[in-house]
Amino acid sequence: MVSSRALATLALITAASTLGCATPYGTAQTALRQGRYEEAASRFQDVLTQSPDRLDALLGLGVTRYKLGAYDEAVAALGRLVAQAPNSETAHLYLGISHLQRGEEGPAAEHLAKYVQLKPGTRLAREVERALQLVRDERLSPALRAFVAGSLDAGADWEHDVQEAREARLAAERAYSWRPFYPFYPGVGPCFVTRSGHLLCY
Repeated sequence: MVSSRALATLALITAASTLGCATPYGTAQTALRQGRYEEAASRFQDVLTQSPDRLDALLGLGVTRYKLGAYDEAVAALGRLVAQAPNSETAHLYLGISHLQRGEEGPAAEHLAKYVQLKPGTRLAREVERALQLVRDERLSPALRAFVAGSLDAGADWEHDVQEAREARLAAERAYSWRPFYPFYPGVGPCFVTRSGHLLCY
């Protein structure tokens, strides 16, 4: 049985996290994660209209344009980003696969190699290295280019999901032991979830 104090604490945490995502950029990111690419592109563009120097929004716009198959626009947005932030791994990855989708193996190999240099040893970097062998060794058909680019895009999504899951787990661990600082509110002690799904606080 969850105490009323535990429920109050969880309500505060939920409200805080909801408010944190209710920004225009947060809404755009949510739309991107949920596959609503047209909406995400529009919202990222709105953010950039208000704040042209927001590199995170420029990255989001570039990735979203790639997801929509607008490779020219993806290259334009990500190219602007790389000019200002040359060590953005995600920008180089999506620039590489955008160029690959356009049949431009030289620029594709350049940006994919930069991604591997920036993120050596990761699972996705190993996939990119294998893709680079194909790009460098032979002229790819449009179907094979699309397959390689799609595989790397899926790998990037998987890596992002894993990172988000880790962050969510850490946030949950912090939340379970979080005690709000109010002189009149005693709060709760550490909490944990049982195997049966019950939240126990003490």
